Amino acid sequence: MLLALALAALAGCGPRIREESLGDRCADVMRQAFPDSGIKVTKEEALAPPTASIASFAITVEGVREKLPEGTPLRRDVAVECAFNQGILTSFHWTKGPLR
Repeated sequence: MLLALALAALAGCGPRIREESLGDRCADVMRQAFPDSGIKVTKEEALAPPTASIASFAITVEGVREKLPEGTPLRRDVAVECAFNQGILTSFHWTKGPLR
């Protein structure tokens, strides 16, 4: 029984088979910026690299805040742009929303 518990604990320590995509990571940061707003991602798109380096990527993510009541002055549609260099987030900014 102890051996089974030890193996179960070690199972989570192995290498990850599939890493999260850059678009998913950008969407996660967008959701973390407004955690209670219920943002549903509607579009993810990779932009042409802003530099000559193939290790740099810009990603745009669009979403809709589903929990926002009708008639509120806040924007329902939101969008962000994330820049990554060698898989590291180097820039994050809102391109649409979140406040007006």
